[in-house]
Amino acid sequence: MDPLCGWCYGNSKHTLALFEAYNDRLDFVIIPGGMWAGPNVRMQSPQMAGYFLKHDERIAQLTGTEFGEAYFQFIHQHEVKLDSETPSRAIVTVQKFWNDRNIPFMVAVQQARYRDGKDLNMENTYLEICAELGIDSAEFIIHFNSEEMKASTQATFATAIQYASSYPTLLFEEQGQLTLLEQGYSSLTEITKHIDRLIDETQTNLI
Repeated sequence: MDPLCGWCYGNSKHTLALFEAYNDRLDFVIIPGGMWAGPNVRMQSPQMAGYFLKHDERIAQLTGTEFGEAYFQFIHQHEVKLDSETPSRAIVTVQKFWNDRNIPFMVAVQQARYRDGKDLNMENTYLEICAELGIDSAEFIIHFNSEEMKASTQATFATAIQYASSYPTLLFEEQGQLTLLEQGYSSLTEITKHIDRLIDETQTNLI
């Protein structure tokens, strides 16, 4: 996924629902891809706003996910930098140190931009989420700004290339065997049936 990917936000409710349904049986691993990082970093512009609006309308129609009015106003602020590294680093940090809250944190980051129109370049955006999820804000900031997490985020971008070329992609992995569950958008019912079948097959093979 990428935190600046509208389609990933469109899938966020499904991702959270899957986490709540299966987190006691499956490990959930987030792999940010760095879609708007490095040489792809750019500033918001009228052209970018038009591009986003075109895709967001289709995402909302297909997924039923609501984009907030604050977001539609925010994307017209042309001094805002589009950089996936900062929100990805926040996600990577929480996944390493507060792994039991990795999916709720990721979804909250997406909601901060696409629902609430908040700037993902600002540390305070993440501190508000930390407060909501019971994550120690002072400890988060120390890790978030560390060279370790900066390097880990870059390594995660490199890892993502091995798993997917488009976002979002949902994979099921068992003993090194990967099964594609979703690429783009699928219904929650369809994904759940697929996961249940794979879990049943895995349990059968262990007997």
